[in-house]
Amino acid sequence: MKKTLFTALLSCLVALPVGADLIWYEDFNYTDGPIIETSTNASGTITNWSRHSGTASPSDAIVRANRLEISTSGVGLARQDDVNRLLATVPDSPYTNSPLPLYASMTINFTNLPTANGAYFAHFFVTNNVFQGRLWALTGNPNGTSNVFSALPGTFRLGVSAASSAAPSAIFPVDLATNTSYQVVIEWDPISLYALTLWVNPLSAAEAAVISGDFVTPGTATAFAFRQATGFGGFLTVSNLAVATTFAEAATAVWPTAPVAPVIVYQPQSATNFTGSTAMLSAVAAGQSLAGLNYQWRKNGADFNNPDGNTNVLAFPNAIAANSGSYEVVVSNPFTGLSVTSAAASLWVTNPPVPPTITVQPTNTAVFAGQTATLAVGATGPGTVSYQWHRNGTPVAGGTDPVLQIPNVQNNNDTTGTYTCGVTNEFGGVLSANAVVSVAVPPVVTIGHLRTLVDPVFFLPTNTTALYTTTGIVTTHTNITTAANTSLYLEDETGGINVFFAGNNTIRPLAGDSVTVTGPLGQFNSLLELNLTASDPSHSMVINSSGNLLPPGQVLPLGFTNSAAFGGAGEAIRKYQGAVVTFTNVYFVNAGGTFASGQNYVITNQAGERFSFRVDSRVFDIIGKPIPAFAWTVTGPMAFFLGTSAADRSAGFQILPTRYADIVTEAPSAVTGIIAMSSGNAQLTWIAQPHMSYSILRATEVNGPYVPLTTGLTFNTTAGQYTDANPAPATRYYRIVSP
Repeated sequence: MKKTLFTALLSCLVALPVGADLIWYEDFNYTDGPIIETSTNASGTITNWSRHSGTASPSDAIVRANRLEISTSGVGLARQDDVNRLLATVPDSPYTNSPLPLYASMTINFTNLPTANGAYFAHFFVTNNVFQGRLWALTGNPNGTSNVFSALPGTFRLGVSAASSAAPSAIFPVDLATNTSYQVVIEWDPISLYALTLWVNPLSAAEAAVISGDFVTPGTATAFAFRQATGFGGFLTVSNLAVATTFAEAATAVWPTAPVAPVIVYQPQSATNFTGSTAMLSAVAAGQSLAGLNYQWRKNGADFNNPDGNTNVLAFPNAIAANSGSYEVVVSNPFTGLSVTSAAASLWVTNPPVPPTITVQPTNTAVFAGQTATLAVGATGPGTVSYQWHRNGTPVAGGTDPVLQIPNVQNNNDTTGTYTCGVTNEFGGVLSANAVVSVAVPPVVTIGHLRTLVDPVFFLPTNTTALYTTTGIVTTHTNITTAANTSLYLEDETGGINVFFAGNNTIRPLAGDSVTVTGPLGQFNSLLELNLTASDPSHSMVINSSGNLLPPGQVLPLGFTNSAAFGGAGEAIRKYQGAVVTFTNVYFVNAGGTFASGQNYVITNQAGERFSFRVDSRVFDIIGKPIPAFAWTVTGPMAFFLGTSAADRSAGFQILPTRYADIVTEAPSAVTGIIAMSSGNAQLTWIAQPHMSYSILRATEVNGPYVPLTTGLTFNTTAGQYTDANPAPATRYYRIVSP
């Protein structure tokens, strides 16, 4: 079997004879395209590779220019197919699917870095569900392992696990470069070591290697495989692959053993740093015996002792001016004595008398009384930058950070005033611009104004942080939320609104109390409310007086939300949500039982219109009382309960009485009317209750019998009227009744 040796990086190739320990050598000498076994994808033969995972059609396990490509995103393809080649398929093979230590050697070249946690991309294949000896590539600390490392920018590292698919258990401690070819050798030992061993660019098995911290399961490998992992991120090519039963046959049959000098693939870069900062120079080398390379740093042509020992990184954690100079690194191979010297890089550690520069100035800040004000300054400069805030020229205790928090801002506790921040370093200082901290006074508004601060579609508050102060009369007779909080309805001459005070159980206004409330707007299931919290000292509720007359409650028809006379749903919400209203001549659909806690009931009228009657679970004066068949009037705040995105905004209205006396079942006083005659017709006029239903009855004798002339008369105003144009005797008597 002829072998094609890798020639890109190292010279002096030595063609070695085929050894008896070689299972097979793969030069990927196939037609460009999918590598899986098909009769049309080889140079006159069938390929040696099969797919064991993935469903790409055509397959995206690609060979190109005698190199196998491995990626999840390379060359315009989303790669997914995983492939393997059987071990015991070659005539006279030294391997017959028996448990033996196995070696695999290959040339890899990364053109794109893997992700931080990487993935494994090659492994021995036992069965379709059992993979052993996984080879990883990654750029950061892998999950689930203590092998923490920090690869240089633009580099990656290789790791191994014996069986784990979560993360490598050992990592090869050398930074590797992109667009550079490396020979990788791995040994899978299911007999004695029960682990996976990794070498990079070795000349012999005696060189430094890493051994997996987890262990293999004793068994028999049947194939060697490559994986294109989701999230791998990198792109690499594989060539010159050999699998053998000895290190020598796997490794030396692929790469040359003739000594060659290392090469510098990433040169050290010049840098300028301030004193006291961290400075670092680094180089990345490649070559034979990679794990054993020696790094001798030189400064201004003389050897320089690296405090961190034999490493490709020269770090100055607290740079001083004396560290300035021209640096280079000599990289040598201890087994061959050959070396290479990097390009020179200049490190300049400067210590100029440069004071800080302020990049972000603090700005004037106004918060509501009791809230926290925040001031911030941004600055840059060499050395150690320090901060000291001042108020009215006096240092603020503890104000030594770029951000200053000023809690409980009040006009009388030395928190308001003019603030500045002094920023200093070892070379001087600078003072920030003035920033005035003041107490913002919430505007005093009517409830009607609050109801305008909503969007025009769903009528929900557009600003839930600004504070407002308003005064009104409490219209609820009990707290309508849990004992730890307070909820009530408040009304002034312009409208009504709910007030919710979270965490307040001490200030409990009663119906008829005049209350001044300060807080932001909010909503609960589309019910507009003043949303206070006891933990914010800028929110408050103060009782001004008690025993005030309650709003009488505007009389409305049951179908008011759908009436053009009320301006549509938006106008109805603005005028009546939260305000006290009255419905007249209503019937309870569920009459005969008793009111239950937290239930909605339906009230209706002679016209068949329906409305929701809510019994809150805290209104104990109503819960358990009889449900009447008929009520002359029902009075209470107009509640609202609706999803915030519901299209029909008129669907959420509920009347919420807070005492049983708000349901009036006793007949009202008799109606007194006036009768005038015009052209023989009787014209009746009386003072009506708006939206109350009236009937007109007539008789020829004062004691009756009275016969109904009409029923269901309602009026928007108090001007009740009816004209009797029916044929009638000269003497007649009338009665006006409701309903």
